[in-house]
Amino acid sequence: MNILVIGGTGLVGSYLLPLLVKYGHDVFALTRAASKIDRIKGIGARGMLGNILEPQAFLKELPEKPDFIILLAMPGITPGKRISKKRKAALRAETTGFFQNSMDLAIHFNAPIILPSGTSYRTGHGEIADETWPIRRAGLTEVGIDTDEMVKQAVRTGKPEIIQLIYGRIYGNGGLFRFQYEMLKKNRYKIIGKGENYIPLIHACDAAHAIIKAIEKKPFGEKFIIADDTPVTQRDFTNYMADLMDLKQPGSIPGYIIKMALGRDIYELISTNCLVSNKKAKSILGWNPELPSYRTGLEQTIKDMGKNQPYFM
Repeated sequence: MNILVIGGTGLVGSYLLPLLVKYGHDVFALTRAASKIDRIKGIGARGMLGNILEPQAFLKELPEKPDFIILLAMPGITPGKRISKKRKAALRAETTGFFQNSMDLAIHFNAPIILPSGTSYRTGHGEIADETWPIRRAGLTEVGIDTDEMVKQAVRTGKPEIIQLIYGRIYGNGGLFRFQYEMLKKNRYKIIGKGENYIPLIHACDAAHAIIKAIEKKPFGEKFIIADDTPVTQRDFTNYMADLMDLKQPGSIPGYIIKMALGRDIYELISTNCLVSNKKAKSILGWNPELPSYRTGLEQTIKDMGKNQPYFM
């Protein structure tokens, strides 16, 4: 199949592009960085320079008709910095534009599209969220609030045909996780509050394999939580990561200080308690994580990060 990947040079893309090529697809990866074109070619895919916010500029480079479109591109966020109201509004507009233009492309080519989302649920004691739960937009996740109705409308009308993958917090050699790794190395990373909130996790390789399964099964109109099998708290995950790096386990910082320094939006993002079920993805997609526990996933990732830079720098 001809597959267009929008934003194929991020953390998930670095695992997805080789998989798509391995399975015999003709892959077209859109990137905003000219420096990454040769790296895309090295995988066996075709790199296209462009921005999904300006689709007319790259349309002529597309194959006659993509058989599938995959949206991975998300607005850039500078970790460790407070997000102003103006910047948050810009992030919201950019997120909406990414979704709208990608979905418009899918309608134009009459091609199905895989759309990303995050596990924006808040669970209480004994609760486990699944796909029947409503998305709870709070803090920084509010930048995606306009996309929720767009997705619902597409499901109702079938225009375009969509599959939505709701990812846990993605980790691997790159992205925001690389920032956490570097901060730990410098002894500058802190656990927020008591760190007892649960965070759903997924390794980037397993996120990529879920996309492969979605292309294969084509369950249009459905959404799937993509997270591993092992619940873990913020504190336990961070401490285990420090242990693997032979570092002292980091201390904690009161939540109110984070609110003052980085703002409520960041605090909400990293302090929410969230336990999720991946049963639907296993049942319908036939997907199972190769790294079902953060423990094995972190062991592999920390070794990789100690030896290699991210494929797409």
